[in-house]
Amino acid sequence: MTDGIAGTGDAVSDDFAGRPLKLDDPATVTTITELTASRDAGAVHARLREEWGDIAPVELEPGARAWLVTEYRTIVAMARGQLPLSATTGLWSGHERGPASADSLLLGPLASSARLTVEQADGSTHDRLRIPLDESLGVIDDAEVVRTTRARCDELIDQFAATGMADLVRDYVAQMPHLTLGAVLGFDAGTAQQVFGAAARRPAERNAASAVHEVSFLLTGQTAARRADGAPTPAGRLARHAAYESTAEATLGVLSLTATADLGLQAWLAQTLYLSLTDDRFARRLAGGRLGTDEALDEVLWTAPPVSALAPRIAVEDFVLDSKLVQRGDAMLLAVGAVGSDPSIRGESPWDGSGGSAHLAFGVGAHACPAPHLARLIVRTAAETLHRRLTPTLAVGPEDLRWAPDFRFRLLEALPVSFRPEQ
Repeated sequence: MTDGIAGTGDAVSDDFAGRPLKLDDPATVTTITELTASRDAGAVHARLREEWGDIAPVELEPGARAWLVTEYRTIVAMARGQLPLSATTGLWSGHERGPASADSLLLGPLASSARLTVEQADGSTHDRLRIPLDESLGVIDDAEVVRTTRARCDELIDQFAATGMADLVRDYVAQMPHLTLGAVLGFDAGTAQQVFGAAARRPAERNAASAVHEVSFLLTGQTAARRADGAPTPAGRLARHAAYESTAEATLGVLSLTATADLGLQAWLAQTLYLSLTDDRFARRLAGGRLGTDEALDEVLWTAPPVSALAPRIAVEDFVLDSKLVQRGDAMLLAVGAVGSDPSIRGESPWDGSGGSAHLAFGVGAHACPAPHLARLIVRTAAETLHRRLTPTLAVGPEDLRWAPDFRFRLLEALPVSFRPEQ
């Protein structure tokens, strides 16, 4: 058992007083809901660093703990496979306590599955499952993304623009991904709603045989779908890609893509709109045209991160890190949402750091997001379209806003606004 970063080879002491801290050693630890519910997640991250260092024990639910990693360098090392970790959540030792994790909002991302998705696979299996995503998303035209997103967002705004009030999460943010990304992928509106609905289920339900069969049936109609120029749609490319060894693999590839994209797009857009309603300086930056919008979107990824943590990693052997004994089966939460407050790379200014892309919101290494550029186009167009049409103001105090109990994404539960009605 060695120090995973320094590689010192120091043995772990059997003396309780002298050995590194184990996950279950502290009698009480911070609950993950304290972090997800906080208006200032950065302050919670700072307190955890002060108390525990760069790796803190946290409680997901009573009896279920994980290590929360908040230091930039360590997150990068873990995401790049430089430590003995696996993306296969079936290896989590928490499953020994019972199978209830699949029914929990917080433990759902750690649920075990009989079928590996691209998120949960390692090595050559992951590489094979990743190829269809990279190739299918890589052929999407930027101009088409912008046109489609603007049209679908205008349709959503039309439904509430005359009322003078809206919940931007319910009426705009939550509906935007399946209408925009669904259309970009080549789904008709009905199919997109069904596929994204299936993807929104909890992981165990999403991977169940009935869900896979349902979406497989929907994809059958997409394999023959063509664009106006005769080229297959991205959904069609995915559904029949030669890298998949079965229809079930293709279906799970689509479900994994849409599930993550749905929540990621919602979180990024909601955090962008939240800052535009609560921070005048940010609102002015957002209104500064394309360059200003892109800079504003980068600022969101640093100061109000929509991604709190990457997909969990599981230790496959014991190792020592930051005076902690990470044991085989321990869950590691790579808290990329903490990077913006990491004193090792950030200063006082919102623009201090290692560069615009160093926020790690899209991940790094083999499991990095396959289409960050596509996500940016959609969120930028959705934010610009709303502010072009309306001038909303927050209808409640910022202290009244609440975030969902989700340790992976920073998801607002509601964002009520008022505005001058369109005639």
